[in-house]
Amino acid sequence: MRWICKEYIEASLSEAWRETARNARQELLDAPNSAERKKILKKVSSSGVWRTFYDHLPENFKKKCWYCEAEDIRSDTPVDHFRPKNKVEDEAEHEGYWWLAFEWDNYRCACTFCNSRRKFDETEGGKACKFPLANPGGRAFTPADYIKLNSEIPDFLDPFDPDDEKLLWFDNDGKPEPKPDATVDEERKVLNSIDIFHLHETRINRARNKVRIDIEKEVAKIRKGHDVREAKSTLRRMVLDTEKLSRAAVVYLRAHRDLVEVRDILQLY
Repeated sequence: MRWICKEYIEASLSEAWRETARNARQELLDAPNSAERKKILKKVSSSGVWRTFYDHLPENFKKKCWYCEAEDIRSDTPVDHFRPKNKVEDEAEHEGYWWLAFEWDNYRCACTFCNSRRKFDETEGGKACKFPLANPGGRAFTPADYIKLNSEIPDFLDPFDPDDEKLLWFDNDGKPEPKPDATVDEERKVLNSIDIFHLHETRINRARNKVRIDIEKEVAKIRKGHDVREAKSTLRRMVLDTEKLSRAAVVYLRAHRDLVEVRDILQLY
């Protein structure tokens, strides 16, 4: 997962887009009932709001899924509603956070595997309408519940949270896991995320494992004193947050912190 700076996104949105989003939200608020709201959310003009949001994003935010950090491995990168707009799984009475459907800070860029439910022989996952809370009794159900909304504690990782990416670790087969010193709450948050975003799917595990192997090859050059400058440049590139699977690169590079060159690279990220 990568951290996304909200301020950069806010600065990229045009006033025309904001006005369209405000009008769409007002139409939802003015709708007389749930059935009418659902009709509005299904309109082409409504889905156009989050599609054009993606068009406004800075290019470096479009290079990979914000959750799994894959580019072409796992298909498209559509816009996900962080708080689901139609319903909330395991909350039968919840009609979804429909009033946030046109709020840009409820959007995250997620590939199809992270965003849509998938089931394979070995794994299943995908966010769909999941939105678990660490404090489920404080869940917001209506636009009037703004105090509850601000007090909700999502029980999974969020790219907008500057601390969340540091909770995600990987073993030597590329499989995701909580960081070694995670608390019980942090561990649960990561394990929920692995399921919600299908982070344990075989192909992406293999891709992370290849990152580990590539890291070790470059580190070996430094240890042997061969092509050190080139190796450092390669490692610097691999841990850039715009690069595919950069979080895995950071985790695997940390295993070689005994090298001053590696410490030099990691202190920048």
